[in-house]
Amino acid sequence: MAKSDLAQHGTAVPSTETASSPSAAVETKRGGFKTFSSLQNNKDYRYLFTGNLFANAAQWLQLLTVGWLVLEVSGGSALHAGAVVGLRSLPALILGPWAGVLADRWDRRKIAMLTQVGMAVAASLFAVVVATGDITVWHAYVYMAVSGIGFTIKQPVRQALIANTVKKPDMANALALNAMTVTSMRLVGPLIGGILIATAGFKWNFVFEASLYIVMVLLLLPMHTPYREAGANRKASGWSNMVEGLRYIAKDRVMLRLNLLNFVRAAAFGTVPLILPAYVKDALGGGTNAGTAMLTIMGVGGLTATVIIASWGFFTKKGMVGLITLTAGSACILGLGLSHWLWLSMVFITLQGFCQTHFIVSNQTLIQTLVPDSLRGRVSSVWSYEQGLTPLFVFLISLLAEYQGMGLGMTVLGASALALSVFFFLRFTDNRTLD
Repeated sequence: MAKSDLAQHGTAVPSTETASSPSAAVETKRGGFKTFSSLQNNKDYRYLFTGNLFANAAQWLQLLTVGWLVLEVSGGSALHAGAVVGLRSLPALILGPWAGVLADRWDRRKIAMLTQVGMAVAASLFAVVVATGDITVWHAYVYMAVSGIGFTIKQPVRQALIANTVKKPDMANALALNAMTVTSMRLVGPLIGGILIATAGFKWNFVFEASLYIVMVLLLLPMHTPYREAGANRKASGWSNMVEGLRYIAKDRVMLRLNLLNFVRAAAFGTVPLILPAYVKDALGGGTNAGTAMLTIMGVGGLTATVIIASWGFFTKKGMVGLITLTAGSACILGLGLSHWLWLSMVFITLQGFCQTHFIVSNQTLIQTLVPDSLRGRVSSVWSYEQGLTPLFVFLISLLAEYQGMGLGMTVLGASALALSVFFFLRFTDNRTLD
């Protein structure tokens, strides 16, 4: 979309440096192998990237471990297994917008460090509870609620820190590599978790999770934020800051649509890993090993996508990439619901991971390129806010699965997402030209 078109739709126009400088031209040029260019060009981003590897490993380790722990403690309840891991996203409904305000008013690096320390303490205490042998489902609910508070606060902060540690021409590559920290650790986290569960017991998973958070804190100590610009007006109230951010999104048609598309992505794609243990057991008749394998192969699909994007860019304009991959990924979820064979489900979840990563990176690159840094935390918190609705979808799908089976639950999830994706693909014609 041309600069005049962006202005017409109320979208902030990128700076002259980003739009026309030689360095920006290099960044947007298709072709050429530049997989790790943002790491090579930005020392501070290397600290953040490495720290995110450890933090995301902890996240996937936690999701796998808690899901299987609750299945064991609850006597195989799909409802509890889905709801307890989905609870981690619930605090975003209340704290999400305020987390964005916090990220724009205060030092983002310090907020990230304090949050990681708090999550390490929570994981350590839960490990002690598990070790006593008196663990109940309700202990897991409390732990995931506390963990969710930390996750809600750090999410917009970590997104904003990417832009604060890389030059603008390196933004797309940095976001692709940041997605790689998620997809690669989706491979490593469940693998480590499965091995620890089988050999040492659940408690050591949470000890290891806590240690991963601490490693990220140590990596953030020497990091600086050279591209941090003026923050939110701290003389104004936090409420005024939050309203300012919401008005910015509401008045900007492109920004509003990008966030709406992400809501669909999170509601559907974000639900799949949380109900995966119950799906594997109920629909496929598998156990821990099969569940670990499915999370791992999903990571393979996502990791492949990040390598492709980081090395060669997108296969077409970023706006079109988002619409295509949202639709295709939703179709893969529908395929999971209809499948009764592990090998076929492996194919669908690999493709779904591939589509999800393409959507996230294209959508995030467009948003982070257009938004002013003073509003970056608040816009990022709205982008992440839909995660607070994930527990509702997990609960509804799990409730349906309790009586009709997880196969039908996954089918309903995929069919609903596919219908919305097709509607937006046909309706949001302007988004197809965004690049």
